[in-house]
Amino acid sequence: MFYDPDMAFIDPGAVGADTILRHIDTEAESVSIEVTLYLPWGVATGITVPSSYFGHYVAHFFAKNDAADVAGRIAALEAEQASVFLHLRKARCYVAGTVVEHDSLRIRLSDVSAWTIAGVKEPVARTSPSIS
Repeated sequence: MFYDPDMAFIDPGAVGADTILRHIDTEAESVSIEVTLYLPWGVATGITVPSSYFGHYVAHFFAKNDAADVAGRIAALEAEQASVFLHLRKARCYVAGTVVEHDSLRIRLSDVSAWTIAGVKEPVARTSPSIS
């Protein structure tokens, strides 16, 4: 077992966040992991990515919409931020019976009440026995 001194750092924005989930977030720099997150508003599933991925996604949006100056400021802010959020790509959110898809999604770690590895599996359709 190894000890990561950064994991002992108490980030005030991540109070209440699961330590293992925070570690999975830090692993996103080297490996993407599919997760399902249970939140107050519903369920989100997606593939973990580093915060820089989300920062580039947002900066690209502003640059594409003739707001390159905003994109530059956002990139600078993203670099300064401690690990408070988990970032997902190919995200699917299940909210009140509706599925919403996002290319990229940012979720506050402390909002996650439960989680698991892997995505949401669609229920298998049951077939009725045939009556002869």
